[in-house]
Amino acid sequence: MMKNLFFLLILTCGSAFSSSIYTLDNVHSLNLYLANETEFLDKEKKQMIKSDLTKKLEEAGFVFGQTDATILVIKIQSLEIEESVAIYISVGLGEEVITKRKDKIESFAYTYLESKFIEGYDPYEDTMEALNGLIDDFISAYKDDNEE
Repeated sequence: MMKNLFFLLILTCGSAFSSSIYTLDNVHSLNLYLANETEFLDKEKKQMIKSDLTKKLEEAGFVFGQTDATILVIKIQSLEIEESVAIYISVGLGEEVITKRKDKIESFAYTYLESKFIEGYDPYEDTMEALNGLIDDFISAYKDDNEE
């Protein structure tokens, strides 16, 4: 009896902590926007990042280039500190929404937002590792929310 209660408690706690406050139900078409506020990402690297991420997201089932698509906003900021770089990376899903306020106000809102703050000694490689982790988390959350 005690083992069953302990197992049930683990399952309940695990699912409570894995749940997200965001939902990615019925998100299919995306436009990718990459805001680069760093000195270590030139135009060529920025384009390569966009291309690689687009490919990764297409493999996960997302479609690009459609009218009125949801905007996947990736923002990369950095600040040099002595021999390293402080890097902030965020991945957000921006959509036009109608609020529940009086008069149902139309607004632009992030309906998904995750970020990482890292210290980079090899800024490009460290950024790519963190960004790929955030995109993997986004794809995983999308798959979880769209299971049938």
